[in-house]
Amino acid sequence: MTVDVTGPTPVVELPPLQDDRLYTAEEIAPYVGVQPRFLKRAAAADSIQHTYLGRFPRWSARHVREIVAGVPHTPSRRARQTHKTKSAA
Repeated sequence: MTVDVTGPTPVVELPPLQDDRLYTAEEIAPYVGVQPRFLKRAAAADSIQHTYLGRFPRWSARHVREIVAGVPHTPSRRARQTHKTKSAA
């Protein structure tokens, strides 16, 4: 049995994140080391730092740094609004 040893996996240098823009899950997945699908599901469950741009989750450079550092996230769910019914007077 022969084993092909080509050496260690090459380290890919990622460009630095810019503080003045928001990133998609596909853009930040290499920085965090997970699949984009995980980031989208974690954002939907409100278990990681994120912000929504319309209905789409986005991440800032600060969010990425906090996720990588393991900073705990406090969910920021708004209270669910209930429909008010008109009472007959």
